[in-house]
Parts: sequence; structure tokens; C-alpha cells
Amino acid sequence: MKRWLVAISFVGACGSGSKPVMGPPPIDGAPADTRAARKTGNGPGLDVVFNSEDSAVELTGTYFHQGPESGDCYVFVHQLSSTRAEWRPVIDRLPQGAHVFAFDLRGHGDSTRGTDRTTLSWKTFETADWEKVEGDVGKAMALVNARRGAEPESPCFLAGSSIGSSAVLRFSGAHPERVTGLLLLSPGIAYRGVKTPDAARASTAPVMIVHSQEPGAADAAGALKGIWDDASPPVHVEVIADPGQEHGMKIVNGDPEILARVAAFLSDPREPHQ
Repeated sequence: MKRWLVAISFVGACGSGSKPVMGPPPIDGAPADTRAARKTGNGPGLDVVFNSEDSAVELTGTYFHQGPESGDCYVFVHQLSSTRAEWRPVIDRLPQGAHVFAFDLRGHGDSTRGTDRTTLSWKTFETADWEKVEGDVGKAMALVNARRGAEPESPCFLAGSSIGSSAVLRFSGAHPERVTGLLLLSPGIAYRGVKTPDAARASTAPVMIVHSQEPGAADAAGALKGIWDDASPPVHVEVIADPGQEHGMKIVNGDPEILARVAAFLSDPREPHQ
């Protein structure tokens, strides 16, 4: 199958000297003169810059799409002190035709410039800063939906690792109709002060939880699973308990069988995956 790249127009700059490229209509009132994304050197992807939900940060992500125009929407949110690149082993296994976006969290990777030209670092963040990531997930979803010709609030599959799992779970709780599935790697119930139990009670999407035996991991996973088991109707939830001590994507990357199960769940979240 021929690989191809598409250009996207978004808020923000993508480096000096980049020329505007025609893309889909701007979303959320974005100005028409927004700059185009640039190619990455790692497969069929385009780096894009867009404003955070609170318009305080210039976020950077990579959009992937290969094959037919039609396809499901996926948004990936990485763990603390990492970048969007951690998700590539999973993204490479998504169904052909999927519309995929992985972005660097505010204060991480290429998302460290404030719109007031300050430099941001996650190391100085407080709980309120982490809670804002939930809104950034929504902006990323609208971005992907615009590219695939869908309505901005069309549903997507959300995947998060550690603090990223808190953000996608909270988004799912606030907007259950907009989430088709959840992949949660090393989720917490109050990590960095970001509470997730109420969001879990409101979320209805099928879930896969992956956790290790690091301190607190099994307890957090069990608490979330218990919420979904007690829901009416019960939420479909699968739990992969790795015997090691790794965290987030390191669990998945360290075991080909877990990676295969995760990929299968992403392709069809409503079927059991053993």
C-alpha cells in the first residue's frame, strides 16, 4: 500500500522558514493564516503545533494516517517526563486507515513554549496545571476529527500512560459520549493530586488497564475496576497485571504478548483479548 502524508493547518508556528500548505478548514476559529505541519523523519507522520485549551501553551504533536481516507480516531497521551515518541510501538500496530494523534504534554518535549514566550517545565507544575491537560485532550481530538472530515466532537479512542491516563479518564468522565474506548497504562486515582474515581463512575467506554507490581499500582487498578464492575450496566474492563516493577509504556514495550493484547484491544475494544 502506498504511504502518503497530508498537510494540516493549525494554530502556531512550526519553525522558521516553513511555508503555508493548504489543508482542511481551520477548526475552533483558528485563523486562516496558520502554518502547516512539517514531515517527521520517522514514517508517515506530520508534526503540528496547536494552542492548548486555555490558550497558554503551544503544544506539539504528530498526526499519523496511512491508507484509506476513512478510519477511526485515536489520541495518545504520554506519561510524566516522557514525550509522544513513547507511543510509536503501539501506533505502528494500529489498523490501516486509522487517524492518529500523539502530542507532547505541556511542559514536555516540544511543548515547552508558552504563548507569552515563557519557557515551561513540568517540574514546576501543581495539581491545577495537570488538571488542564484534560482540556488539551479535547483540543487534540478536534484536531484529528477536522483532518478526517468529522465533526469536532465526534468520538475517539483515548490512550493514556500514568498522568496521561488521568487526563484521558477525566475527559471520558466529562464527555462519555465522545469516547469509544480507553487504554490506561499505570493509572492512578489521585496521582499528582489529579483525582479520577468520579470520572470513572461517569465513564462508559470499554477499558483496558495495564499495571505492574510497583507500589500502589495494583490497588489503583483494582479501585478503578471495582467502580466499573459495580456500574449499571457494568463497563467492559480488562486488566493486564504484569509481574514486574516497570511503569507505563515500559511495561508494554517489555513484553511482546502485552503489546499484542494492547494492539488487539485498540482495534476492537468490545471483545475479550487474552
